[in-house]
Amino acid sequence: MEKMHKVLEDKMCKELELIEEKYKGGAEMSEVDLKRVDMLAHALKSLATYKAMKEADEYGYENNMSGRGRDSMGRYTSRDMDPHMSYDDGYSGYYMPRMPRRW
Repeated sequence: MEKMHKVLEDKMCKELELIEEKYKGGAEMSEVDLKRVDMLAHALKSLATYKAMKEADEYGYENNMSGRGRDSMGRYTSRDMDPHMSYDDGYSGYYMPRMPRRW
């Protein structure tokens, strides 16, 4: 699977380089090329995110070896937290209300 990811990444980067070469002279970018750049950048970002998540899973971060991870409901948790609480539950006991603005 890693080989496939590398091939896809290389191909997308090559496509971006070709678009860059096309516009080096200062020409105005077409809407079609702008959409293509957007799609390629999004695909590269998604691929990088997928790879990072797989690596984290392989190193056990999702299995709480680091003390952090997700609970059974998919919420982020920490070893320091009550097992029935997650980051989604907010700040327990440390909430300071926003002060009103004085104009």
